[in-house]
Amino acid sequence: MPRPTSPTRPRPSPTASSPARAEALGEGAVTAAFAGRDWRVPLDVDAWPLDAIRASVGVRDDGSIAVDHVAVISACEVLLGEQFEAFCDAATTRAHLIPASHAFAEAVGIGRSRDTHGDQWDKAFGAIPRLLALLEAWPTAVESDLARFWNLDYRDRWRFDGDGRRRLTLRQIHARLSHLPANSACAVAWGRRSPTELLLMDIYEPLAGRVHPSRPLTAAQIAERNAEDAARKKAMADYEARRVARGDRLPDRLRTARENARRTRGN
Repeated sequence: MPRPTSPTRPRPSPTASSPARAEALGEGAVTAAFAGRDWRVPLDVDAWPLDAIRASVGVRDDGSIAVDHVAVISACEVLLGEQFEAFCDAATTRAHLIPASHAFAEAVGIGRSRDTHGDQWDKAFGAIPRLLALLEAWPTAVESDLARFWNLDYRDRWRFDGDGRRRLTLRQIHARLSHLPANSACAVAWGRRSPTELLLMDIYEPLAGRVHPSRPLTAAQIAERNAEDAARKKAMADYEARRVARGDRLPDRLRTARENARRTRGN
């Protein structure tokens, strides 16, 4: 009687390769799943149409985040190349563009964040537009933190090894910027606060009777604070208007009393 054999574990397929593993193996592309199909996209995000991706997410005058669908479709056309015609058949409506862009970004390891900040900003192509904005706004802080905390040279983003592999990828940069400590140059530039600083703010606020000016606030909290400030200023303006209307000359009388007191001391 043959001995039973233990079931063998299935070997991972190349399409299941993680972005980090794909980079280590020198793969040129990865597979993204969307609309029931697989799409091949370059693993090196620096080879993507970054100008169009950067333009795909913007900030309106009122501070809200907007998606430029024209920029999204333009980026997808360049990114997918000869696959684009089939993509148009799969993405039949405008509503398909955003999920597709997120699937492509997820495949290369720069998917959208699930925290509050990511939900606010990561509206297309995962966290790639946000990453590009951070690199453009604080390049020296990024370079400093990569060297300080991970001994990485930011200039390696544009250098290649003997096999033609990029020495520092955008995925690697994103992974490290996403987990910076509170005392990093980037965290300070972004307005993050350490647990110690937040604790001191907690002590300050009940003593001062107001929110600490440096406390990080959500968009709703900022709006509430602005409304409170506006109400306080309006109340002061209304009081001043009422004082002037009733002819309240108390400041003048106080000034006259001080002048009389000075003259009396002079005599």
